[in-house]
Amino acid sequence: MSNVITLSSHRKRAQPSPPSVAERRAAIASDLIHLIDQVRDVTERAASLSGPSVEIERSAQHLLDAITALERGVDALTDDGEWVPF
Repeated sequence: MSNVITLSSHRKRAQPSPPSVAERRAAIASDLIHLIDQVRDVTERAASLSGPSVEIERSAQHLLDAITALERGVDALTDDGEWVPF
């Protein structure tokens, strides 16, 4: 009887499979949604600034336009919200 266990620490370990297209697509959509939240926060902060109202309004409008562009990117990645990765 033997109580010796053979260890094979030098054996190649299985590499994790690369993320699927759906996983990469979902990760990008998630990143864009996170960016939208951040830009909304910045827009609120910019709108509360003091100074010439025309410049503040213009800055806020540009940020709102950026949000719209990011939302369109999410829509394109998710087939207008029809594609759900789970």
